[in-house]
Amino acid sequence: MFDQIYLEEAVMKQNPEPRDRLLSFSGAKNFRDLGGYQAKDGRTVRWNVLYRSDALHKLNAVDLKNLSALSLSRVIDFRSEQEIQREPDRLPAELVNRHVAIPILDSSTRATQESREEFVRNLKNIDANQSMIQTNIELATKFTPQFKQFIGEVFSANGKPVLFHCAAGKDRTGFAAAILLRMLGVPHDLVLQDYMLTNQYFLKAYTGRLMILRLLKGRLFVAVIKEFMQARTDYLGAAFETITRQYGSFDDYVYKALDLTKHDTERLRALYLE
Repeated sequence: MFDQIYLEEAVMKQNPEPRDRLLSFSGAKNFRDLGGYQAKDGRTVRWNVLYRSDALHKLNAVDLKNLSALSLSRVIDFRSEQEIQREPDRLPAELVNRHVAIPILDSSTRATQESREEFVRNLKNIDANQSMIQTNIELATKFTPQFKQFIGEVFSANGKPVLFHCAAGKDRTGFAAAILLRMLGVPHDLVLQDYMLTNQYFLKAYTGRLMILRLLKGRLFVAVIKEFMQARTDYLGAAFETITRQYGSFDDYVYKALDLTKHDTERLRALYLE
């Protein structure tokens, strides 16, 4: 337990950001730019072209104006069909037809999307930590076709700005960002640093609401909810350990599972590195 906490703190402290990558949106708390990370070949990820976020259904009029200013080529939505139907993205008019749904219904999403009564009833039996680990294993295995489609969309953007998101911008989006950064040649420690920023932005934004929930629903309820909301290095680590175990290396995952070639990865780097 203490080793895990030490590792997470170390990841957060290393490699200070060249500039704040969080974009200010009232209706999205985890909207950020993937630019600035240095690849192993010395080039860096371009700013203002690759964005990741949590859900967009709460965007207000100012948010929509700011979203338009990003000149996005497409908005990729990893949420399940049920999530999209319940809380559809609020987008500026020019982006409505550029919304690309790649639905993923993983273990943690299924658990948290139960009816409130069922969730509370099963609370004592929910192992949120194990559910999050299982989710990341599924992202690396069960949902490979969806992430293959995601990378195809990034290629199709041809270097133009792309936004991808899910509900919290943590797991489905986090894994997508991680494999994309790794394909661009960004070292694994920086990939983990980006993943852990969810705690700094998303989880921190809900601190007050979690305190109120603790008063209303009790300590156990909030502990389980918080476990689902936070990023932990062992969550994403489970995905990459699964990739290594199943394919031998991340490169082999790219070539065998995502069906890409070395030429494809070189082209991706030409588009999104500088």
